[in-house]
Amino acid sequence: MLPLRVVQKLQDERAPVALDDGRLGRIVRVDTLFPGNETVVSVYTELEGGPGIAKVSLDRLSAAPPSGVRKSG
Repeated sequence: MLPLRVVQKLQDERAPVALDDGRLGRIVRVDTLFPGNETVVSVYTELEGGPGIAKVSLDRLSAAPPSGVRKSG
């Protein structure tokens, strides 16, 4: 799980992030709901049928590997 400050930095840098299902995207919005302190991240993803927005929790995000590096598995 990425810390909230890292997520905000990735958003500011427009850096790619990876979702736990393998999709890549860029963070467009970060919402933290109080009093539960739950964070929802909106990620713009490219899909075969067109672009889409995925709303996910912090534990579903990771920093994307550098370009040219393939994820094994």
